[in-house]
Amino acid sequence: MRVRDVMASPVVTVAPDAALKEVASLLVERRINAVPVVDAGDRLIGIVSEADLLSLETGQVAAAGGAPPHSAGEVMRQSVYTVTGDTDATAAARLMLRHRLKSVPVVDADQVVGMVTRRDLLRLLARSDEDIRADLERRVAQELEALRHAVVEVRDGVVTVDADGPCRQLVEQLARAVPGVVEVRSRRPDPAP
Repeated sequence: MRVRDVMASPVVTVAPDAALKEVASLLVERRINAVPVVDAGDRLIGIVSEADLLSLETGQVAAAGGAPPHSAGEVMRQSVYTVTGDTDATAAARLMLRHRLKSVPVVDADQVVGMVTRRDLLRLLARSDEDIRADLERRVAQELEALRHAVVEVRDGVVTVDADGPCRQLVEQLARAVPGVVEVRSRRPDPAP
C-alpha cells in the first residue's frame, strides 16, 4: 500500500509569519500534531510540531537576539523529513520510527499534498480480514491481467522476459524458481531513477 492511500489531504499549512498562538490553536482544534510551513508559492520551507510549541511553554526556545519568538518561521524546523505519495507505507513507517516522528509531510516536488501520521499507518494494521482479502484478490486479479501481456522466451535455459514493471519482476522471480533456468533477462530496462 502506498502513502497516498492513507495520507490526509488537503493539508492544513501556515505561513512563516503565522502567530504562534494561532499555530497552537490550529493544532488543538484540528487535532493534529504538526503543521507544515509554506512560503507564498506554497513550497514547503519548514514544520512546526507540538514539541516545538511546548518548548516555548518551558522557556527553552528564544529567537535571534534572545527575544521570545512570535511566529512560525522563528520556531520551525527547516530540515524536514518528507515522503511522496508513491512511497510504500511500510517504508514511511520505518522512517517515522527511526527518526521518532509522529507525522511526515507528503510532497510532490516541493509542494505539500498530504500528511501521513502514525495513526494513519496504524489503520493499516487494524484493517479487517475482509478488507485484506478483498485487497489481495484485487491485486491478484491485476497481476493475472498483466501477466497475459507478458512475453516469455526460453533459449538454452536463458529466460527472456518482455513485460512492464511489477509484472516483469513477478515473471522474473517465478522464472528464477524454475529448475533448469540458468539466467533470467529482461528485454526492457528498468526506468532510470
